[in-house]
This record gives sequence, C-alpha cells and structure tokens, in this order.
Amino acid sequence: MSLALSTTPAPAVSGGQDVQRTNGYTVAVLAPVIMCSGALIDSRHVVTTATCINYLEPGDVEVYVGSNKYYADGLTKAVSKIDTPQSLNLETYEANIAVLTLEPALTPEEMSKFTINPVPRATTLPSVNELATVTGYGATDSKLTLPDVMQRAQLRVYSRTLCNQLKHNKLTATMFCAGDPTGVKDLCPADQGAPLVYDGKLVGIYSWGCSCGLAAPNPSSPVFTSIPSFRAWIDKVVNGTA
Repeated sequence: MSLALSTTPAPAVSGGQDVQRTNGYTVAVLAPVIMCSGALIDSRHVVTTATCINYLEPGDVEVYVGSNKYYADGLTKAVSKIDTPQSLNLETYEANIAVLTLEPALTPEEMSKFTINPVPRATTLPSVNELATVTGYGATDSKLTLPDVMQRAQLRVYSRTLCNQLKHNKLTATMFCAGDPTGVKDLCPADQGAPLVYDGKLVGIYSWGCSCGLAAPNPSSPVFTSIPSFRAWIDKVVNGTA
C-alpha cells in the first residue's frame, strides 16, 4: 500500500531523561517535512507508524541509525520499500504500523562501529501496571522544543478499561495504552513510531493520543500499536512473503 506526505508534527518524550549513548535500536525516520522515531528489528528492517510516512515514496525517506542524536555521529540509510497492513485505517489509527526496508542492509562492521543492536519482537504484551521504557527524538514540551539527544521515559501499562475511559472508547484490539499517572511523562511531536520496550523486547510503537505533558496532574495516556498483534505480518514482510 502506498502512503502519503503528512504535514502534522509527529510526537516526542516529555518529562524524560537524556539518553547519553545510543540504545542500539531506536532510529530517526527522516522525510522532507517530518521526523519520527522507529525501531530497528534486524539489519535491514525498521518498524514505525504508517502515519509517519503517510503517502511518502521510499525515495523520500531516510533512516538515521547508531546515534543518540538524529543529526550527527550516526549513519544514514536509504529506504527501498515501505510496507503497511491491508487493515490500515489512517482515520481511526487501526493497524498504524509500517515496515521500512533499508538499502543496503547494515553490515556487521557498521553494526559494531555504531553499537547497533536490533530489538527482538515480543509475543505478548506486559501485564497491567508493569513499567516499560519508551525512547524517541521528539519534542520535550508543548512548545515543541527539540532536545539535543534522544529522550527516555518509563511508562506504566494501563488496563484496557482505564485506557478506554481516557480515550473515549476509541481503542481497538490492536492498541494499548502506557502512560504516567501524574501526567508528567508523556510523548509529544517527533515521537510517532517511538519504540516501547519491556524486558528487552519491543512491545509497541507510539501511535496517537499524546498530550505532551499538558495532561498533568491527570494521567498521560499515549496509545501504542501492539507489536504482538502484528508479529505474524511483520515476519512475512521480513521474510519477503507478505
């Protein structure tokens, strides 16, 4: 499915901490008028959101890997292919996920030099109230202030009941919420596609519903696309059988 250019800023981590060195898997997805985050899942593939690269052609997109910055000390890779699920609905954010194929793939030498470590994909979501770590390159406040380096925050996984209450029953079966009960830690523009990792595995990518810290003192409740829900589809894309 071909996708198209979005002029909407993609959200970042508010109330987070600087990531002093690359975590090995969080990448910046760069296009003419937008920047998002993503997760490197092997030497050739990145998972991000479909809304990030909406209507863009592969030649319009680059991926920056191997740095805690989105502009320096890393490595730029071209994108040769963009895959999205047939069930994608950009209005409801259903199946808001995309797999980018890098060309050429990262070499073992590049991965060693830039400390690049792809993140494995989870088969199940964390239990309610567990803490998971989100990382991204986006803004750190509602004024859309971009940080010098990648940001990190721990978010608590919410129950579906609480998430639906906070999101007016707009959740689908392939979405879940993780946030901060105090509202301080949140996501904001340039974090679309930001990876959420639990127990060393990718459980979600940020999709929609951030408030960039403005929810405080009420809970923040960013909504993530569930990686376990799309693991079989991702495997087919990676294996060339989608």
